[in-house]
Amino acid sequence: MISKENGFALPIKFNFRIDSQHLFAFISLFIFLLIIYSNSFYGEWHFDDFANIVNNPHIQIKDYSWEKINHCIYGLEQKSPSRPLSYLSFSWNYYFDGSNVFGYHIVNVIIHYLAAVFLFLFILQTLKLPLIREKYAKIAYPVALLSTFFWAINPVQVTSVTYIVQRMASMAGLFYIMSMFLYLKARTASNNRCSIIFFTLCTISGLAAVLSKENAVMLPASIFIYDLFLIAGLSKENIKKYLKFAALPVLVIAAAGFIYTDFSAILDDYKIRDFTMVERLLTEPRVIIFYLSLLFYPINSRLTLLYDINISHSLFQPWATLPAILLILIAITIAFYIARKRPLISFCIIFFLLNHLIESSIFSLELIYEHRNYLPAMLLFIPVAEFIIYAIDYFSYKKMIQIIVALVIVIILVAAGDNTYLRNKTVSSDFLLWFDNIEKSPRLSRPHSNLGRIYANSNMNEKALSEYEKAMALNNFGSEQAWAIQNYNSGLLYFREMKNDLALNYFQKSLKVLPEYIQNTVHIAKIKMRQNKILEAKKIIEDKLRKYPSSFELMELYSFILLKIGKLNESKYFVKKCLIHNPDSILSLQIMAEICRQKNNYTGAISYLNSSRLLAPRNAFINLALIELYAKINDSEMVNQEICFLIYLKGSSNISNYIKGLTSDKMLLVYIPDIENISSILKKRLKEFI
Repeated sequence: MISKENGFALPIKFNFRIDSQHLFAFISLFIFLLIIYSNSFYGEWHFDDFANIVNNPHIQIKDYSWEKINHCIYGLEQKSPSRPLSYLSFSWNYYFDGSNVFGYHIVNVIIHYLAAVFLFLFILQTLKLPLIREKYAKIAYPVALLSTFFWAINPVQVTSVTYIVQRMASMAGLFYIMSMFLYLKARTASNNRCSIIFFTLCTISGLAAVLSKENAVMLPASIFIYDLFLIAGLSKENIKKYLKFAALPVLVIAAAGFIYTDFSAILDDYKIRDFTMVERLLTEPRVIIFYLSLLFYPINSRLTLLYDINISHSLFQPWATLPAILLILIAITIAFYIARKRPLISFCIIFFLLNHLIESSIFSLELIYEHRNYLPAMLLFIPVAEFIIYAIDYFSYKKMIQIIVALVIVIILVAAGDNTYLRNKTVSSDFLLWFDNIEKSPRLSRPHSNLGRIYANSNMNEKALSEYEKAMALNNFGSEQAWAIQNYNSGLLYFREMKNDLALNYFQKSLKVLPEYIQNTVHIAKIKMRQNKILEAKKIIEDKLRKYPSSFELMELYSFILLKIGKLNESKYFVKKCLIHNPDSILSLQIMAEICRQKNNYTGAISYLNSSRLLAPRNAFINLALIELYAKINDSEMVNQEICFLIYLKGSSNISNYIKGLTSDKMLLVYIPDIENISSILKKRLKEFI
């Protein structure tokens, strides 16, 4: 029978030196997580992935010089270090495998697995602490294993694991729980030497957590309360003793806040939101109650990326606002009331609420995201697991009831795993993710915006326009920033269709709200170039470069404009800076090739074009430029090779029509093929194709 007397030992034996229970926990967690996340390894990029990873040149590092690392750890805005460890981890992925999603997903799942392992170890060791050993020692293993499983396989965690950019949340969670485990080891070490080593490792892990995501700054408070509640114990003497040191975690948190946050700009940040600070503070208690409902009832029909939640305008509107606030106050009261008799349960409640504090307070963040539960929910399932294990023990004299309870646990775990697997299927596809989001939150604008973006990228412009119009008609973006991005996307659609006036209107609307969004300025300048107003385009970019001198996009377009007006040396100066920053930029390589070509340095031009071909092997302009260049240097073999490739690329099209189709947007082309020259080369070598 499984009971307290045998420590709830499973009837499985291993012939390894490592503790068999630990080994079972590590292996079973690994297998279960591998199975339920197996369909996520080729999941597509989503939402914030594009800005933070795909289109972020600062993490796209090919060699680790200090200058590039510095740009990487300064995040998107390049003003101050921003989640440097997370961005550095993205740069490592890019270094080894570029933008191939597989490596990113593997790392995310490994992080999640390690977080689960350290969570298991932390819970197991906590339950064996002297203060609570008598109550929990015999059930420590099953409670630790079961609560870890409930947390690790919960479908709510999918957006922290499969949504690549939310590695920020999972990395913070990993280092946070690792730091708490190392602190526990330090406090229970048998000698001072071991204690010092563990305290040092604890500090390093804690710093790593904060450098992964800012909400980990609550770690000192968690450790302080953990020590008081579960190591020292809540006695009057200990409370008085610990109050003397209570200022320390507060000072650490405050110091981190001043480093990471510009408190003077908090109110200004709300100007782009459709809610005020007071409304946010009133809404967040309802959000936290909703989080709890998701964690304990995480069926797929309730899970989505963007939630449509009513803003609380007062304590009574909507009516659930005041009850939610009261429920949280009651939970806090109960936690402190039972702290002496049930310190573990008390700490689990406080841990959940404490670690939601940063993202549920005064800061002008989005109201709700599932991934915010990754860290706070780590200890949430301990009371549930404890109840289940006590139920099994209570019925230890009735084998059939034990079997039924065990079967129910297995069903719950399998159901949760199955839900996670199915959720991964949705989240792994960008199209399915937003289609699903529209079904579950039909009043929101942004899911339509993102679905429209997918259609636009697939050249399904009519469907894209339809989704964009729905987004604008709903006008429920959540912030002016999201509204401005929609205007940019609409402008981009019309820009591709060469409807310049319409595109310009949308870009200018977006620019007013998001002056720092460089792509608006870039496309406005490109429209000016199309209109043959190159000097206007030059001035637009120059003005923006003064404000954002390190912007890769601005420098690259500026070098292109200088090339267009014949200032080859100046163009070369800027494009070289671009290539130092991003040696894999096809546009920069083509600009350098064109500069070389115009300076009659044909060998140099060929070299740059061949470098760009490695990145874009089917690029028609590279092919045509190489035909002209190889003809210039009389390399017959290479000319013939490129002509064969041209025949393959153009298919049944007439060469003249083929080139005219490619050059309809001449002002935005680095290289413009000479139809007569290429036709002459073809006529000379392949008369039968003319």
